[in-house]
Amino acid sequence: LSTPPPTSAAATSFLCADGGAEVQWAQAENLTWCVAMHFLLNSMPEFDLHYLPPSVSVEGRSMLDDNVAFALMAWRASAVSPKPPLKVAIPYLLPYATFHESRQNWRPMFFAKYFPLAAGLNSSRAVVDALIADNVQVMSWTKHQWTDFPGKSPSNLYELGPFASGTAPPALAPFDVVAYGYASCTGWSKMLSSALKAVGIPAREAGSPCWNTGDFAGLATDNKNVSFCWAGGKPNGPSGGVYLNDHTWIEYWDNLSGKWRFLDSASSSSSETTWFCGKHSDVSGCECSSNAGKASADHWILAPTWSAVGDDEDVNGGTVIDVGKALHLSTGEGVSPIVWASKLSSPLGTPLKDVGLRVVNRTWFYSCKTSAAIASSSPSASSDDDDDDDDCRPE
Repeated sequence: LSTPPPTSAAATSFLCADGGAEVQWAQAENLTWCVAMHFLLNSMPEFDLHYLPPSVSVEGRSMLDDNVAFALMAWRASAVSPKPPLKVAIPYLLPYATFHESRQNWRPMFFAKYFPLAAGLNSSRAVVDALIADNVQVMSWTKHQWTDFPGKSPSNLYELGPFASGTAPPALAPFDVVAYGYASCTGWSKMLSSALKAVGIPAREAGSPCWNTGDFAGLATDNKNVSFCWAGGKPNGPSGGVYLNDHTWIEYWDNLSGKWRFLDSASSSSSETTWFCGKHSDVSGCECSSNAGKASADHWILAPTWSAVGDDEDVNGGTVIDVGKALHLSTGEGVSPIVWASKLSSPLGTPLKDVGLRVVNRTWFYSCKTSAAIASSSPSASSDDDDDDDDCRPE
């Protein structure tokens, strides 16, 4: 890769010129350095514009350079065919973070470790299977070493795990999982989605911040426990524990079907039959008795995204929501999907749990649909006759 072209700021909009011509990522026909930089600088949380960790190169300006360089290497070296469309790859391959986890320069090492597992495979699902085979390959941290790895030793063994519920935080970002050696569903999902992106597969986390089950079932207007669930506990305690009635898993872009598919975290199977969904159908969703099948208003299933509000719903798999502006319970209370860090603030006390966060509303994909609801959502159904799916949408 050549030295990146300069970028210039105009208010909060960033421009990138390639060969003297201004680049707009949304109109790009190829994934280039300039296209990647244009998207990232215009889509990342505002606070990331002021500092990111250093590059692995002495000449690098920050980890943003590495993130783009290794994303382009994976994209170009991947044998997956057909390649995912650029409108999917750009927002779901390039980002180095999704929630407000610590910013870490994980992509160079993840590419070195895991690309050999994906090399030559021509489908997204085959790559997923390679990463999770043999008791989750991706978690065998020291097994995957590049040619000049300096730490080779017969006794150098380190296996990540086990699955440890309720450990986000502290184990959330990819290198957090490596340091602690364990993670909850959120940490495992972050680890695998990062590994998939590192080898050229668009991926993201998805999950329910508050299941529609047990003490937390129903609308917040009828059950005050729903608000406690989204806040991670009652005011002035207790917090955590049962109040974290959530789960996170993986979604990846299937290049053969041209759709978002999912699998559970901490799993050696890419099957969409899971404990939280039962057997999934693209038509009727998850089984009605399952946690995901019960998803509805105040109990949405959300996927973090760097896509903008109003972006293509077919690409994102649902409506993009600005958390700070539009994610509200039926009571009108604003909430955040970061239920494990509901009091997250800057050192100066500025709340950050809903700042710079956008999510895709995936509730309709997972929720159990009755025959009537399926019929009302078909292209032939009149939009004036039935508003059944409105309950899946935040106010």
